[in-house]
Amino acid sequence: MPSSFSMSRRAVMRGAAGAALSAPFVSRTAFAAVPNIRYATGGGIGPNEMETIIFLDYVRQNVLKNYGKAYTLDMTFTRGTPEAAALLAAGQADLATLSGPAFATIIVKDAVPNGLTIISDNYQDGHPGNATNSFMVLKDSAIKTIADLKGKKIGINAFASAVDLALRVVLKKNNIDPRRDVEIVEIAFPNIASAIREKRIDCGVLVIPFLAMESPKGDLRPVFTGGDAFGPSSVIFQVTTNAFLKEHPEAVKAFLADYVDGIGWFYDPANREKAIQLVSDFTKSSKDVLNSYFATGRDYYRDPNACVTAQTIQKPLDAMFEEKLIDRRIDASKYLNVSLLPKPCAL
Repeated sequence: MPSSFSMSRRAVMRGAAGAALSAPFVSRTAFAAVPNIRYATGGGIGPNEMETIIFLDYVRQNVLKNYGKAYTLDMTFTRGTPEAAALLAAGQADLATLSGPAFATIIVKDAVPNGLTIISDNYQDGHPGNATNSFMVLKDSAIKTIADLKGKKIGINAFASAVDLALRVVLKKNNIDPRRDVEIVEIAFPNIASAIREKRIDCGVLVIPFLAMESPKGDLRPVFTGGDAFGPSSVIFQVTTNAFLKEHPEAVKAFLADYVDGIGWFYDPANREKAIQLVSDFTKSSKDVLNSYFATGRDYYRDPNACVTAQTIQKPLDAMFEEKLIDRRIDASKYLNVSLLPKPCAL
């Protein structure tokens, strides 16, 4: 098995090989009984989505206590949360990272048999003192305000994603109809900055890690941010199908315990050098750039215990109803269960 799993769009980290590495003395009989979690990412890569780096080989072998013993993992990398939602609906994923819009769509359509449960935070946007997703233009662009976006082409990663919703909310707040007054196009996150520079789009959203990588170059500037749409809110969070949770509750708890341990390891200053090296090798990003923001105030806010509240999830869900993207209100508190996390959360 290679030292880190592939970054291809539908890359899969094979649980069997990983478990053999992290638990070499587990018998074949015991190994066969370990539940395998089919995980769908939300379209970001580390350090945008922490699960994509928490389950790198080194961390699994040296930090995580439960991998290979209580569960194994197949990780599918998607283009965005709508694709992760589709995998859940098709019965091809058990756990996933979802945005509010993707989650709401599943709920109103009753797309996943027996439903979903929100089990943890991933990252929050608009949190004071931390990075926020930013809609960028060229520094010398004539676009100075949100009103100037009328008639322009704007790039996002995927329709019905968290950043798509933020864009539509901000446009409507400024009397711009997102359906008639602008052209919104899909571009993969890694390609948005180049699309702006090549003038294939007039404005595009940059998320971590691309925001931190591209901003220092000095030729792009923000017009507005995700925080302008909702204030502090949960952009993406982790969910499980209720069917998998009912059948394998201990595997879900073990996964979350490892996830929290992984966050703690990456944020521990004592591990800084190794953490930066791992993420650099995985993302092919400059260590200097990573060191300038990763796990600092220039990064997203992530709860150290992976706790998430109904209040931070609720804002985007309410916006979807108000924008007539869903036909009924969704009460986030009815779908939230943070008791599976290793430490109690303040709700």
